[in-house]
Amino acid sequence: MTKINNDRIIFLLDKIRAKDEAAFKEFFFVMQPQIYYYIFKFVYNRATAEDLTQETFIKFWLNADKIDPNRSGKAYLYRIAHNLSINYSKRKPATTDYESEEASLQKEKDSPLEYVFLLDDYQKAVNTLPERCRAVFMLCRFDGFEYAEIAEILGLSIQTVKNQMSKALAVLRKRLHTHLN
Repeated sequence: MTKINNDRIIFLLDKIRAKDEAAFKEFFFVMQPQIYYYIFKFVYNRATAEDLTQETFIKFWLNADKIDPNRSGKAYLYRIAHNLSINYSKRKPATTDYESEEASLQKEKDSPLEYVFLLDDYQKAVNTLPERCRAVFMLCRFDGFEYAEIAEILGLSIQTVKNQMSKALAVLRKRLHTHLN
């Protein structure tokens, strides 16, 4: 995954607002893996995640003129991805093929069996979180966003983000207590 600094992102977003295709292409290649991973954690289907990722960038491009220069363009992109993921999840419930996931993890010979069970239990615990709580947790822990950025992406107050994160951690601690001893 390509890393890019914030100054470069701001520069690219200015160009994207002016419909610069080269800037959009660079932005796409930098942000696509992160957006795909974020969406995949909602839908647990590679083809669907790929489709929703593509749709996210299409909507972003089509609405480039609406990007507020005073707000985070990344937050706007994540907001589109989040909304598309939620809409998809409401139409079709998320399913996870735990058997194939477990089988692929067990193929790694140097991975201890307990670690496999921990990963499986962790994924199941994250899946049981309420929708908003899971979104906050994923944006914070998987994507590295600060609470203020998460609040902007999800359209919540910072206090709500803090509360949802506390709730997520409490649920995960409770569900994973056997692994924490």
